[in-house]
Amino acid sequence: MNVFIIDDEGPVRRELRYLLGRIEDVAVVGEAANGAAAMQELRTLQPDMVFLDVQMPGLSGVELSYLFDDLPRKPLLVFVTAYEEHAVQAFELDALDYILKPFTLDRLRKSIDKARRYLRLEEGQPSQPAPAATPQQLEKRIPLYDGERIVPTHPRHIFYVSSDEGRITVHAVHGRYTAKATIAELEERLAPHGFFRAHRSHLVNLNHVAEIIPWTGGSYKLIMSDKERSEILVSRYNAKDLKAHFDL
Repeated sequence: MNVFIIDDEGPVRRELRYLLGRIEDVAVVGEAANGAAAMQELRTLQPDMVFLDVQMPGLSGVELSYLFDDLPRKPLLVFVTAYEEHAVQAFELDALDYILKPFTLDRLRKSIDKARRYLRLEEGQPSQPAPAATPQQLEKRIPLYDGERIVPTHPRHIFYVSSDEGRITVHAVHGRYTAKATIAELEERLAPHGFFRAHRSHLVNLNHVAEIIPWTGGSYKLIMSDKERSEILVSRYNAKDLKAHFDL
């Protein structure tokens, strides 16, 4: 079982490496202190399993996990966190497991055993190969702009789109960008990927809605899953579509 560790705290990485090293047939093949350093290593090493801290400077663990879909071989994901409230979000992101700090050897063994069962390593079979790319994974990217730099971006990596006096800002996993399209044009292009027109100036990816709060006049407030926990109001007119999507 090849394992990779991503945590911004050196003592945590050392403790994880030490404890995992005491588990039979587990090899820690690498570690990184942030998402930017981790991605290239993950592409090269293609580990079976990643232990990922939820809260880190720059890209959070949650934001980084969205990028795993772009890896040649997507690893099993275990979130590590000091906060139990992150557990629900971890499982919503299809994480195999989550572990609360401080770690214990027994708890790590359980997580490794769960991964082994998933990969059928207990029967001596090799790890399952990465599944063939689906049509959704091969979807066209949206061209976003950072000055003169063009950043092709998968719709699933976009949290929401906002419009302010005609200026379009796209809030994505990697940062904020502009787009050379109107919000109506982006709505038409992004609607098949789960985007919803909250009101005239916001287009929201419903896959990144963390909370829905009933608001005044029959409307709602959405709390997004980005690092800033952005708040977006849903117009009363569009609230019926939101209710239909989430069976409210």
